Amino acid sequence: MKKALLLPLMVFTFSTAALAQNKPIDEMFKVMSMDKQMSGGFEAMLPMIDQMTIKFKLDSEQKEELKNVFRTWFNEDLDREKMKNEFKRLYASNFTDAEIVKITEFYKTPVGVKFLEKSSHLMQQGAQIGMEEAQAKQAKLMERMQAFLVKHDIKQ
Repeated sequence: MKKALLLPLMVFTFSTAALAQNKPIDEMFKVMSMDKQMSGGFEAMLPMIDQMTIKFKLDSEQKEELKNVFRTWFNEDLDREKMKNEFKRLYASNFTDAEIVKITEFYKTPVGVKFLEKSSHLMQQGAQIGMEEAQAKQAKLMERMQAFLVKHDIKQ
């Protein structure tokens, strides 16, 4: 009988500890408006959609339709709760609770609030900068890839 009660008690204890361990991260996500931050991820994809528009030679109506395909996928198909839980694990594996508390305190400051407000826009612009530079140097990559393929006798 004692063993039968011990297992549920252990499960409850570990579950409670795991939930308590997420409290600082939950608070940080609340302060960060994590749902809003995740929605900003769609905005960060816009440069990619712009590049696809150019590649596929789409007109403005087709471009908008393509954006709607991505928007629907982003809003309806991605499991945001699963993603948030993965983000929590990611933060928990890289920061201590004390560090999470300090990060959260920063996000509550005027500079932290401004950082959160600007971060999705900065990600979008950063992605655009990266894509533009990658496209500008694409020929050089192709040269390097060709040399690699020849060296290793890889047929395309």
